[in-house]
Amino acid sequence: QVIIKPRAIICNSSLQRKARAVLSYMRSCLAHSSACRQFYNSKVAIRFQRSTQLLAVPLIMHSKTGRRDKMVLLAATVVAAASLVTVYPLPWVVTTAAAFVVLSICNLVQWTSSQWQGGNAAKVASDKPAKASASEIMDLIRSRRSIYPKDFTGQNGSITKERLEIMLDAARWAPTHKLTEPWHFVVLQGQSKLQFEELTIKLCQDLLPAVKAEQTVAKLKKKQSSNWPKVHSYIVICMKRHPEVPEWEEIAAVSCAVQNMSLVATTLSISGYWSSWQAIARDAPEMQLFLGIDGSKGDRCLGVWSLGVAEPERVQGYRPKRQSLQSKVEWRT
Repeated sequence: QVIIKPRAIICNSSLQRKARAVLSYMRSCLAHSSACRQFYNSKVAIRFQRSTQLLAVPLIMHSKTGRRDKMVLLAATVVAAASLVTVYPLPWVVTTAAAFVVLSICNLVQWTSSQWQGGNAAKVASDKPAKASASEIMDLIRSRRSIYPKDFTGQNGSITKERLEIMLDAARWAPTHKLTEPWHFVVLQGQSKLQFEELTIKLCQDLLPAVKAEQTVAKLKKKQSSNWPKVHSYIVICMKRHPEVPEWEEIAAVSCAVQNMSLVATTLSISGYWSSWQAIARDAPEMQLFLGIDGSKGDRCLGVWSLGVAEPERVQGYRPKRQSLQSKVEWRT
């Protein structure tokens, strides 16, 4: 990052260096932030007019934010303004006003860009590391539960698109080898959710042996009339294959992404259950076409995460057991 020291800025009414040197350094400043530091620390003492001394104030203030892109933008603006003053001496009021207008426009452009890139999820979930303590994070991990759809209330008003976007945004920060980001999520709601359920039943009816198909379809239709209507959304968990990375690593990355989503869902009081779904329907070409994945390229559906709302008392009734840490860890020295 660029560190601007006020004493490095020498203000004088006279200019002892040619304007050509100033413009040359200005071009290097625009190229990289390290060039800005070289500019201000170089032996070439840039004598600003009094107006440029005021320009250093917002620059120093913005340097405390630690955002490299903003520093480069503001530093380049100040250098450009200094060059303008040097080459075309103008009244200090005019140059100061013009420079502050440029700074305001740059800040507006940057803010608009960040809003466009981040979306609604970026407004709520910051990219900065969380300031939660280790004990708080452990409490969150221990409180995560897999809740069956049969225990959903069906009252899903608290599940909004914004909350789902926060969960999905958490998923994309999972570890991934070579940054392939193999996860692909298909959120099914409303009519698409019903189509997915009907396609599952149809594929089981058509592809399973007769006796097995009859039993499975009867079971699924019972869920269709009782449990599935309580589900607010299905998040179909898919993996889009990248040939340069082993498949098991891609599956592991997707699993980490689901864990991220699940933890955030816990903080939002959203219940969920990751089901492997009916394998015969899940892996069928018709289902892959419906989900927009290509099995010939190694893409896979890894299951379905059913989301809904459950009563807190019912959630507390889920008390998963874990074996001791000593039984799962071997220390060697």
